[in-house]
Amino acid sequence: MRKIILLIRRLLALSVLLGFTALFTGYGLKHFVFLAKLQFWPAVLASSAITLGVIIALTILAGRWYCSILCPLGILQDIAYRLKPHNAQQKMPAKIRRISRLAFLLAFLAVGFLGFGFSWFEPYGLFGRIATALSFTLTAGIAIFTLAIWKGRVWCNWTCPIGTILGLLSRFAPFRLKIDSSKCIGCRKCEKKCRASAISIQGKGGKIDSALCVQCRDCTVLCPKGAIGALLASPETREEARPAANENAEVIERRSFIIGTAAIGAALIAEGADEKIFDGGLADISAPGIDSRNASLKPAGSRSIKNFQTKCVGCQLCVKACPNHVLRPSKRLKDFMQPEMAFDEGYCTIDCAKCSHICPAGAIEAIPSSQKQNIHIGQALWHLDRCIAATEGVNCTACFRHCPVNAIERVEGPAGAMIPKIDVEKCIGCGACEHVCPSRPMPGITVKALEQHRQ
Repeated sequence: MRKIILLIRRLLALSVLLGFTALFTGYGLKHFVFLAKLQFWPAVLASSAITLGVIIALTILAGRWYCSILCPLGILQDIAYRLKPHNAQQKMPAKIRRISRLAFLLAFLAVGFLGFGFSWFEPYGLFGRIATALSFTLTAGIAIFTLAIWKGRVWCNWTCPIGTILGLLSRFAPFRLKIDSSKCIGCRKCEKKCRASAISIQGKGGKIDSALCVQCRDCTVLCPKGAIGALLASPETREEARPAANENAEVIERRSFIIGTAAIGAALIAEGADEKIFDGGLADISAPGIDSRNASLKPAGSRSIKNFQTKCVGCQLCVKACPNHVLRPSKRLKDFMQPEMAFDEGYCTIDCAKCSHICPAGAIEAIPSSQKQNIHIGQALWHLDRCIAATEGVNCTACFRHCPVNAIERVEGPAGAMIPKIDVEKCIGCGACEHVCPSRPMPGITVKALEQHRQ
């Protein structure tokens, strides 16, 4: 039975990791988006009562199973841990570890509630940025992966605020793993192999720190006497073939590592290919520059800039879902790695609301595409000193022809040239005018962000 439970856990974890890899490479947006909506902190931000209720209830009953089966960053560390033999665990001072966990949790909550977002240490969002190969976060991912090779889930049990919260909930779980001192022979195999450094053997017996234990259940198979389990009070008379169990466990681990690493490698390679913009497939088009805006532009469904910054975990899922390449991560400290809009590669079409249906944290609320043309996220601004119709007398109609809501008309300017005039009541800030404007290096018409979206 223990071998079967271990096999099921590993297969579930591997399936989740492959699903997230497909999701963040853009190939599984239709089929695996439900995984994102099962993540703990995004569920908190989105007020998803069912998801939160299930995760919290099972954590209180059985411990940190979420970290072992549903957290993609945790599963990635498990794969890294199998790369190196671990014959002994060097215990770190428990007091220092507790201080570190508490400090990161308080920092996570303080930064988030002060309006800077929860994207800095949130594990799901961090994995999303690693999977999409963003340079800064990829460096952090390599560091986490390296630490996991060395000592297992260092990031989970020293830094991760979600791990700390779930650890507090699982401390007295009735179905947590325990060591039966009457069966334990003190061989310390479990202690040496524990990826979370949660097991401490003292003579013939010991304890498992349920706040650290991620319910991987490797120890239940490694123990030659069956001294570790979740229901030790129930009598067990079955004999288990321990050597065979260990051998099967190693086979499963090797397969998990090969498949998981190959999938992640393929995702990163796919991300390395950049698309070019061509004019009819013949000549390169020079992309317009990006103006310095008054504030960060957020997509329809965000309600306001503040709402977006408060709830977004920076997972980049909406960036992958955007078919027009309008969304990209911010590099400012105020909304670090949270997506914002830019129109150098495309504009936000009025019939697309994909980002609003894929956000797991409620930063972009779901809206029907038919209503998008009524939501004002920004305001177009015309620049006299840039517009080639005004400065060069060119008969340019680009912004006039491409505005999807007919917010631009042509009027006669001071020098007799036909120049654009913007109807502020009609303009929704989609960026079509900014994108198609032929003025270089900066477009002659740009979009100002609205702090509070209006409908």
